[in-house]
Amino acid sequence: MKSGDSNQKVGSRTYLLHIPTGYTGTKPVPLVVDYHALGGSGSSQRTLSGWDKKGDTIGFITAFPDSASNGGNAWNVGMCCQDAQKNQIDDVAFVRDMIKAIQGMACVDPKRIYVSGCSNGGGMSYKTACELADVVAAAAPVDFRCVYGGTAASPSCDGCKPARPISIIHFDNTGDTALVPYNGGMTSFAADCPPNSSCTGMGFPSAPDNFSTWQKLDGCTGSTAPKTGGCATNTTCQGGAEVMMCVQQGGSHCGNYGTLKIVDTAWAEFEKLSLP
Repeated sequence: MKSGDSNQKVGSRTYLLHIPTGYTGTKPVPLVVDYHALGGSGSSQRTLSGWDKKGDTIGFITAFPDSASNGGNAWNVGMCCQDAQKNQIDDVAFVRDMIKAIQGMACVDPKRIYVSGCSNGGGMSYKTACELADVVAAAAPVDFRCVYGGTAASPSCDGCKPARPISIIHFDNTGDTALVPYNGGMTSFAADCPPNSSCTGMGFPSAPDNFSTWQKLDGCTGSTAPKTGGCATNTTCQGGAEVMMCVQQGGSHCGNYGTLKIVDTAWAEFEKLSLP
């Protein structure tokens, strides 16, 4: 493939594919998949995050998929948002098929595939980590929580069982008190109920609780240690996994890519991590 952008399809689903400057196809390169927020698109997420520009600098491929229109322009991540869970949208199958399609077109390193995304797209990063840990090396969710399998009564990663310990680099902010509050609690989002059930209200676990949950999922035994840039990390996890959280004091929902240096920080971790 030539360097640049192309609009691609897998079945009826679409995604924006960016091949980095200088790509020759003569050696395997990493792939980063970046998920958009509720109501967004692959194109809007590309503009927001800048992962494609980082890919041009380093030399990796980026993909910006679109959620299904019959899911309310949302990813099926659990109890939030719109109708993706209720309508049983199989976003995990779409992502798996999309990655296979990209591997068929370009020279992708199968051990160095990563995911990120903001808000509902951050939730899809967690969903991918829960169900595609055999394909994805690490995930960097932004401004969301793992609500996999959750209901209004049980919102925190209920039933998530990754195939192996998988590294998580989570980004959050304390300034969002309405959409996905740092300290958790009910929000203005409507709950996306499981099929044939009903629920009212949408609640999120706190960012610290979410951080703790992933340390348990990855079998971390030690304590966290501070890093620069408002980050803390636990490297005592099984399988060489790492669980990290970086927090912007103040800030806004999906508004901290620049101040928190999200792409640079995430890539600094990604480039150390690969599938076993």
